[in-house]
Amino acid sequence: MKFCLILACLFIYRPAYNQSPLPEFGSFTADEINLKECSFDKDAGAVMLLDEAVSDYNDEHQLITRRRIRIKILHQRELDRANIRIRFYSKDKFEYISNIKGVSFNPEDGVQRETFLENRSIYTEKEDNVYSSIKFALPNVKPGSIIEYSYTSYMKHYGGLSAWIFQNEIPTIKSCYLLSILPNTEFQYLVQKKSTYPISVKPMPEEGKIYFEMNNIPGLRSEPYMDAVRDYLQRVEFQLSSYMSRSGNKTRVNQTWKDLAYDLTTERAFGGAIKKDLPNTAEIKEIVSKEGTDSGKVAAIYNYVRKKMTWNGYYSIYAVDGIKNAWERGTGHVAEINLILINLLQAFNIEVYPLLVAERDFGRIDSTYPFIDRFNKVTALVRVNGRSIILDATQKFSPAGLTPYQLLNTLAFIVDKKNYNLVRIGSGGSLNKNYIIVNAGIDEKGLLTGTTSITSTGYAKQMRTEKISADPKKFIREVLEEPGSDVMIDDLTYENLDDDNKPLIQNIRFHYDLNVNGGYAFFIPNLFMGISKNPFTAAERFTNVNFGYPSVFNLSITLKLPEKAKTDKLPEEKTIVAPDGWSAAVHRSVNLENNVITINIAFRQTNTLVSYNDYTELRSLYSKITDMLNEPLVIKIQN
Repeated sequence: MKFCLILACLFIYRPAYNQSPLPEFGSFTADEINLKECSFDKDAGAVMLLDEAVSDYNDEHQLITRRRIRIKILHQRELDRANIRIRFYSKDKFEYISNIKGVSFNPEDGVQRETFLENRSIYTEKEDNVYSSIKFALPNVKPGSIIEYSYTSYMKHYGGLSAWIFQNEIPTIKSCYLLSILPNTEFQYLVQKKSTYPISVKPMPEEGKIYFEMNNIPGLRSEPYMDAVRDYLQRVEFQLSSYMSRSGNKTRVNQTWKDLAYDLTTERAFGGAIKKDLPNTAEIKEIVSKEGTDSGKVAAIYNYVRKKMTWNGYYSIYAVDGIKNAWERGTGHVAEINLILINLLQAFNIEVYPLLVAERDFGRIDSTYPFIDRFNKVTALVRVNGRSIILDATQKFSPAGLTPYQLLNTLAFIVDKKNYNLVRIGSGGSLNKNYIIVNAGIDEKGLLTGTTSITSTGYAKQMRTEKISADPKKFIREVLEEPGSDVMIDDLTYENLDDDNKPLIQNIRFHYDLNVNGGYAFFIPNLFMGISKNPFTAAERFTNVNFGYPSVFNLSITLKLPEKAKTDKLPEEKTIVAPDGWSAAVHRSVNLENNVITINIAFRQTNTLVSYNDYTELRSLYSKITDMLNEPLVIKIQN
């Protein structure tokens, strides 16, 4: 048995195998019982005392994993952790779960009370055509309880071997994994962890096993504008690198990116799928024949496929059943739809390549080794008129030429025998841009009424169109009537909602009851910009800040005052810029003439990816920006 360790970052390697004996199921130590607070994560409401698994195989070379999890509940807010969900791959009976045990432990008045899970409380729920879940609730759980459950997973083969995750939302005291590798196979493994967190890795080649352990790992919680959680979880990933055939020959599996490109282009369910002629293409041929340029042909084919094909919500990079059936049904998973797109683009002599991608919330790609499981979908990379365009026909609201926002700031892989390459995906100059024009007036009682026109282009149009189509009322409530704002929308109409070639225009009629005190009205001009509060409030940051796309907002307000109104000193003209200019800037000007106040605010966010090392500076910058945007105009409207 052979393992190759690939470093994702520096780590401490401990060759000694010092696995301490673990407590028996349902047997709890005095330290666990008396634990009131996690010493290395004091705000935690629960603690993972133990997360253990052992993976082995049987005579049929099935992958058998015995898993055990033990949690201490410290706070009422974490009681939901007693509601357990074990997700498994049920399609074609690839995986099943058995040997489920569970117990809740409560020390009460010096007496140790155990309540065991009853089999009748366990049930299975089908999620979709691929996954199902085992669900149950551990009984009699309260703050101070210790809960523990275990189960066994049986998979048909080692193709189901997945990453071992050491870290969770809550802190983990001990996480350990013992893996046995099938005879005559070799696996690569990749350890990704923070340099300051020790790890124990013990290869045991004589036994065909390897052991991993980490201790005292703080929880990883959600943060604003966070990259994929997976990118920051301490973990180890595995991939088959070679196997011995019955004839005794060793077969390598994707040792390099070149190998991966070759294997995929010759794979029947990938490269083979896009070489097959599709039936019933007369309609699209007629549409494309009317286009005189390659750019026009690309847009026509892309628009045809994304309107004809309905995504069923499933992710894949392979079209195992080919693409003909999906084409005729008009529905399919992401690989089927985008391989259909690539097939048609090739049929019209457009330079196009399959592009393996990992969406931002799926996790980033490590360039050191071709771990194919790090990608979650395939898209199309088109080269036309000197431009590279990424197309994903499952994205109904992303026009040709606008890179899907889920892919921004990610690494992707071009699949081609000769032109294979890893490429960084950026916005290509496209912006998240809103131009906001407000015309309003205030009466003597402090009621502000007015109209607004918002012109949205680029990612702003894509995101808003998507939200409007999903739930117009929710769009008004969460975007226009921004939480924390007193603006109320009275009427809203749209222009160009379904036209990819024109900006989205939102025509709004609104009112706003100003805060009036002692005859003075306080008007905050931060309207419809979506920056009412500083999103960065935590004292420290553990993850990078990923804005995705650059943003530009321009707000122009014309505010008519009551005839006898007076104003105190107007806010001064002001510009705030990050010290080095890399992050964001905002400029404000305020003028008064003939009882009409005009306010102009220009905001830009230029850098789309900010390291957590620069978080303190970013938080301070946004605090200054939001303070300035929320600075009120004081207007005397009553004598």
